[in-house]
Amino acid sequence: MNIGIIGTGNRATAYVKVYLSNICEDVRIKALADIDGEKLKRFGKEYFKLDEMPDLYTDYNELLDDESIEAVIICTPDTTHREIAIAALKKGKHVLLEKPFATTIEDCISLYNESKKYNKVFRLGFVLRYAPLYSKVKEIVSRGDLGKLITIEAKETLGYLHGGSFFRRWHRFKKNNGGFLNAKCCHDMDLLNWIADEEPVNVSAFGNRTYFNPREDAGINCNDCKIKNSCRYAFKEEQRSLFSSEKNLCVFNSDKDIVDHEVLNIEYESGLTASFTVTTLSAEANRTMIIFGTEATLYADFAGGIIKVKYIHPNDEIIYKPDTRLEGHGGGDRGICKDFIDSIRSGKYDGKSDALAGLLSTAVALGGEISMERKEVVNIRELIKGAKI
Repeated sequence: MNIGIIGTGNRATAYVKVYLSNICEDVRIKALADIDGEKLKRFGKEYFKLDEMPDLYTDYNELLDDESIEAVIICTPDTTHREIAIAALKKGKHVLLEKPFATTIEDCISLYNESKKYNKVFRLGFVLRYAPLYSKVKEIVSRGDLGKLITIEAKETLGYLHGGSFFRRWHRFKKNNGGFLNAKCCHDMDLLNWIADEEPVNVSAFGNRTYFNPREDAGINCNDCKIKNSCRYAFKEEQRSLFSSEKNLCVFNSDKDIVDHEVLNIEYESGLTASFTVTTLSAEANRTMIIFGTEATLYADFAGGIIKVKYIHPNDEIIYKPDTRLEGHGGGDRGICKDFIDSIRSGKYDGKSDALAGLLSTAVALGGEISMERKEVVNIRELIKGAKI
């Protein structure tokens, strides 16, 4: 099977590494596309032998015109997702689209409705669904071990360097991604929807930028800043890589309009509730989740690779330790790459991370951004009423 990859940034790197590891038999990366021709050439030389070099295009439409390519992986900037995904579907390609689904509600509805017109596999890059730890959490919940679900608490804490990088990259503007919650956390929204196994109905959120604000003692760029030797966010040349959009820009004095922390609440159809907290400033990078049920409580620690289930009666405790040693979101990158190819070969068009999952997760994230701005509860059904679900 020939596949093409559009966009050659960080996520493209992850997908290329997985497919070059031969996780799927008879899969060939036939072509790469990126508007930056020099970057495209360097990317090709970095990962492919000369006699195995894919076709290189600076116009993704030329890649889509190759009839030998059955499937494409789209790893371009967020605002381009709708346009390129629809173009790929119209050319008869199966699509794996990197998150987020889109950056506006209008584009989400348009892309969802368009995706249903074609008999093609459409997957979102919700890699956490495929990570062994969260797959085990889903299995425990679906088995009924916790009883009826009451409420879910989830947190994502970004290590300070990772969190700070959002304020010197293109992600720092809402116009580029729909807001921080959509850009960074839409697959956390998807996890909550997936585990709840219900349609989200209402969402509310609060957030602010409390720390990454202008400082008089700092400059605009790190190179000529008088505090660069003491600032933990000072950009170092070794941080720059071929596949990074991180720049030599002050995380405090850069222009920006995204928040640095946010809390969000979701109400589901049955009355089940969920809360999510994200912060860009933490001593530890991790995701944690607590699920409260009528019979037991589940505690999941992604970084620690541990799931603990404590039962109410009898007062027993079971510890699970899924294999999280695999690289790439705890094995999630490998899982989604294999699922994408397997789904194409089996003709399984609906699946773990299909277009509906993309629509609902992004609706929650964008609904949260609207709620945060307006200080009001947002009804998800009203938000996506144009979608033909």
